[in-house]
Amino acid sequence: MNNDFDLFSKSSVVVLDLTHAGIIIAQKLAEFGLNVTAVDVYKTVDDDTLKLLESQYGIKTCKSPTSVDNFDVIVSPVHLDPEYEMLVSARNTGKNIISHHKIVGMILHHNKKLQGMKIIEITGSKAKTSSASILADMLSREMVVLLHTSRGLEIWRNGIAEKIYSGLSIAPGSILLALDEFESTGIDVDCCIFEVSIGGTGIGDIGIISTLEPDYGIAKSSSLASDAKLQMVEYAKSDGLMILNANDEKAIKRAEELGRNIITFTDSNNLAADIQVRLDGKVVSLISKDASIDSIINSFYNAFSYTTAFVVSGAVALNMGIDPNTISDVISGFIGLAGRMQETELNGRVLIDNSNSGMDIKSAEKSLDHGRSKIASESKIIMVLGEEAEQVCEGLPPENVQEFVRRRKPEINKLILVGERMRDIAYDGAIYSPDTGSGLEEAMELSSKGDLIISCVKCFR
Repeated sequence: MNNDFDLFSKSSVVVLDLTHAGIIIAQKLAEFGLNVTAVDVYKTVDDDTLKLLESQYGIKTCKSPTSVDNFDVIVSPVHLDPEYEMLVSARNTGKNIISHHKIVGMILHHNKKLQGMKIIEITGSKAKTSSASILADMLSREMVVLLHTSRGLEIWRNGIAEKIYSGLSIAPGSILLALDEFESTGIDVDCCIFEVSIGGTGIGDIGIISTLEPDYGIAKSSSLASDAKLQMVEYAKSDGLMILNANDEKAIKRAEELGRNIITFTDSNNLAADIQVRLDGKVVSLISKDASIDSIINSFYNAFSYTTAFVVSGAVALNMGIDPNTISDVISGFIGLAGRMQETELNGRVLIDNSNSGMDIKSAEKSLDHGRSKIASESKIIMVLGEEAEQVCEGLPPENVQEFVRRRKPEINKLILVGERMRDIAYDGAIYSPDTGSGLEEAMELSSKGDLIISCVKCFR
């Protein structure tokens, strides 16, 4: 990564957006001795926290835009509205604007405890958490792995995960929080895997973009998420390795322009790639010019939903010298992640659990299709659908939910909608619930043994 930290090592810096892990970014910059101001753009931070930033770290705080005249650097998230007053002023006056992702990479460049560790970053629209988790399992058979995903912070040893912290987001600044929590444990690890939202920080020896599709607008629809995710390529180490989806021509083209080392993967038979995945009945195969790895999959979950995760994790593991037999054993022993199209039994009901931070309306549709094949024709289908917070990535657009329930209404016996924004959905007989847990309780009350409950709520778990 291009290290520009000396450019402003004695500068005045303003950090915009404290909601998405901006607080820890401001704190770390203050520890470097910079003159830091922090702006609570979304006005979500309580006054006590702001006062603590001022008293303990000497960080000036405010909730409203302030003049940029006295700042050398403006640190802003990629999703902030470009028409936000301070960003407009910064552009007009030629100020240096850098992303949360890049500043986190600069800060971590100075973290001596990361030296000697293998660092892997993963971003993408889908399959980030599952790819990172399966990869951690594979690598843990030969090393100790620190894994930070939307599921929490985990230490992996010999295929077993120990959760050491919950509740972190995957905003780039959360890597700083994750490492603070990890360092307090005193555990030594060989490899760190970080799931990052909408881009990369450039600290990875290996950078992964699982997929740029489906794409969506960010920053008040002024730009595309796919362009922001190319930070993974643009900030990468010159000697690093990029693992890219063969379908993402934009990412591959940019990587080639920058002279990056690339391994491509695909889950399609119609695309050429360095490594492919094929699912045939109960066998999943990873195929490259050097190896063909076959694994018998467990019927406990929908393996089709994990093909990208299998090929991504397999590509990285092979590159890191993991025995193909180990890779096969991990895939064969995999039974799905909670909240990632996992099928379980709940007091006699079939539960398709697909509630997670990456859930979108397409995966809700897949959940309904998959679930219908698991029950008798006379069984009822109860669907829990919605969001726990709009801030989870880009939320679950109510208009998408409306269109989905309009089309699939005949197949759903009872619909439970989660989240305030879902109250505007027009659906006769819908029940509204504040969160996933309450929605599942309602579903249990409305169902009997042999019925199907589908949980599709966009949330952190």
